[in-house]
Amino acid sequence: MQIILRGLVRRVVVAALLAMSAHAFAGPIGYSVRSDVDRKLYRIDMATGVATDIGVTGFSKIEGLAISTTGEIYGVNPSTAQLVKCSAITGACAAVGTLTGLPQLQVNAGLTFASNGSLYLAMNAVVYRIDPATAATAALGGSGPALSGLAGVAPTATCPSGLFGMGGNGDRGKFYCINTNTGAATLLGSLGTSPLDVGLDGDPATGAVWGISNDEPGQVFAVDPVSLSVSNVNTVTLAGKAIGGFESLAIARTGTAAVGDPVIEPAAAAIPDIPTLGQWPLMLLALLLPLAALAVTRAPVTNSLRRHR
Repeated sequence: MQIILRGLVRRVVVAALLAMSAHAFAGPIGYSVRSDVDRKLYRIDMATGVATDIGVTGFSKIEGLAISTTGEIYGVNPSTAQLVKCSAITGACAAVGTLTGLPQLQVNAGLTFASNGSLYLAMNAVVYRIDPATAATAALGGSGPALSGLAGVAPTATCPSGLFGMGGNGDRGKFYCINTNTGAATLLGSLGTSPLDVGLDGDPATGAVWGISNDEPGQVFAVDPVSLSVSNVNTVTLAGKAIGGFESLAIARTGTAAVGDPVIEPAAAAIPDIPTLGQWPLMLLALLLPLAALAVTRAPVTNSLRRHR
């Protein structure tokens, strides 16, 4: 009986810890660089806008972040036309290679992995396909408008490619579907938010497109790619203070984080048969834990009394 109770207590404690971990982030985790301020990589709770400083990237400017299906963060340094890979542990980025065939004058960059697994870059009103292993670049064609951000999610009836873009500057607030064969951008409509510059990415788990504005302070927001409705608009904060200067965004699939990011422990996902707890089960858990612990401590005393009778 003592062994059973100990096992029960252990499973209950583990379930409680996992439940608290699951509730730490109400939405997906985003990553962005304050290129206009301190050149640091930040982790952002997209549901609340709360940011955490990870560390300095080591590059003068990083735009157009994207995250692969394996959790690796990529970015673009426009001034040197380099593809970089960034660490979610330290924030430091390392060059993968030079993006060939890009014009000398680099402006806003959008970067994302589409649902087909390919990496796409939008820069200078041209859309490119990038090899993330070598940075080899292939131009697909002109997009028309200059895009500030790209996001890849599941295809929709209005966007068969599942690759979406958002305009900046003169096309601010406009939302597009990108043809992955020609690079052409088709206008889907205008959103209820119109930042001058924006970081964009999609959550493959939910199909939502997320954005962060390069305002002061910055704001995070979610876009329904079908209805184009905007929700979850929140100011980005660091230690309770509103901050801005973000020009990029990479969204980890809901429930996951980038490789090496300690905010979500990979081993936790491997523990079987433990459901996520809601508010009321957690309250019940708080009442049962002391009783279970008391039963375990009393068990040896009971057995000893039986032996002396």
